[in-house]
Amino acid sequence: MALIRVIATVTGVAIFGMLLGAAFGWIAATIAPSFFSSIIPWKNIEPVGFATVLGAFGGVICGGALGAFALILEAISSWRKRGQEG
Repeated sequence: MALIRVIATVTGVAIFGMLLGAAFGWIAATIAPSFFSSIIPWKNIEPVGFATVLGAFGGVICGGALGAFALILEAISSWRKRGQEG
């Protein structure tokens, strides 16, 4: 695996996860803003913005981990194939 491909895969999946997480946070806070206003420690922050940023942060973490896991599975798979050929 080329280093550029590894970086592009993990970054791409992390950005996609960020977009999905932000969209989920925005939709959840739009539907139930009182829930997010009750868990925010600072009262002068808008609940929709807080949920969007929190969802985006969680999406980046989960997306990056998923991209790294996919690369690990691909490396194991290619290692096993190489072992069966020789």
